[in-house]
Amino acid sequence: MAYSSEVYAAARRIIDERRSAADREANIRKSDVYAKFPAVRELDNQLMREMAGFSVLMLREQKETGAAISEMQDKISRIQSEKAAILASNGLPADYLEPRYTCNKCSDLGRKNGILCSCYKEVCREQALRELAASSGSAACSFDNFDLSYYVDNGASDGTNPRRKMQNYNNFCINYAKGFSNDSPSIVMMGKTGLGKTHLSLSIAKTVTEGGFGVVYAPAQKLVSDLEREHFSFSGSDSAARKYAGCELLIIDDLGAEFPSQFTTAAIGNLINERLYENRPTIISTNLSGKELAERYSERTASRILGEYRKLYFVGEDIRFLKNR
Repeated sequence: MAYSSEVYAAARRIIDERRSAADREANIRKSDVYAKFPAVRELDNQLMREMAGFSVLMLREQKETGAAISEMQDKISRIQSEKAAILASNGLPADYLEPRYTCNKCSDLGRKNGILCSCYKEVCREQALRELAASSGSAACSFDNFDLSYYVDNGASDGTNPRRKMQNYNNFCINYAKGFSNDSPSIVMMGKTGLGKTHLSLSIAKTVTEGGFGVVYAPAQKLVSDLEREHFSFSGSDSAARKYAGCELLIIDDLGAEFPSQFTTAAIGNLINERLYENRPTIISTNLSGKELAERYSERTASRILGEYRKLYFVGEDIRFLKNR
């Protein structure tokens, strides 16, 4: 499982700033105590000298150093006790001069014994969710607030029950998101505008991101714009292409709303083919029918989507219209 390099870099900056802030605050407290109680400064200077000597002794592999080590440990302990006594007599805890790190496990280093600390993973998760909210323009969509009351609970003209069908789709998406893996199938959500396709795709994105996977959400128009800008910039950069092709889950929202062009057709087709070849799940939402997909992106691309993606046909009335009437 992996987030984007941008997420890891942002999380690293947050962790580093936490440690720096804790060190700065500790230095302020230390300066204040030293000014009021010079004896504490002298004890700290003694402690640093003894600790340096102790380190040198520990590096020597000689039997005769055993007694010296024991003697130095006693001296260090006495200095620490004397320092703690001065602090205590002035109503301060023994560790008052020590940095107060956010994470007690790794001291805000982000790693412990060479392994990523849980605090760093949590910051990555929070940062990934922030980036998802920023890219989608909404942090509110979740499975919990997918409102089935907007779908009628009776037989439609085609014999389906919209509410029951959308309840099944909601349950399917919940299970898909909670059990997401690199082997999960791709999904295409089809249907008229305002039926909840974006809401459910973003709900999946949020849950999958919380699970530690790298998710990229993009409206089709932005995705094509990013790829086109990079392709014709002649800068040699392929960061956008790598982001969209290499993420663990790509969500393309509102496919068909982008400006049609020869480049668009090729870019969408190539991206879909590459992700299928690399077995990387993709979720597409679109207002286009199967016929319209073929007319817009070629028979081959439409065949890939309709033949290899799990198809969810959304039904009902435009929820945006229902909310505002």
